[in-house]
Amino acid sequence: MKALFISFPAADYTASKHFYEDVVGLTVRREHSGQPHRFTDYELGGLALKLFEWLDPWHGSGHSGLFIETDEFDAAVERIRRSDARQFDVVVHAWGGRCCTVADPFGNLFDLIDAREKGLG
Repeated sequence: MKALFISFPAADYTASKHFYEDVVGLTVRREHSGQPHRFTDYELGGLALKLFEWLDPWHGSGHSGLFIETDEFDAAVERIRRSDARQFDVVVHAWGGRCCTVADPFGNLFDLIDAREKGLG
């Protein structure tokens, strides 16, 4: 498994981009302006900060948090189902393939993304 990106929703996308680019000084890795929403990925030393325009409804869980990519998605989801964590339905998105939002036993949210099907949805 590896950390893929950290995601922050932006109600004011333009102001958020200004903050992270001009104030914080992050470097743009990639930008997307199509469907299902606009987003900008910033370089964080191998990890990305994904700033996305918050539109309701949009495709995904909508939380800000960590996204973890795994080659053993089904096995990880099964272990989570047997644990004290709460696992939400596995969904398929064009932006991330098969993914699953998880709430750990302490209420922290993260998403698992199937590395074998990333972006194939």
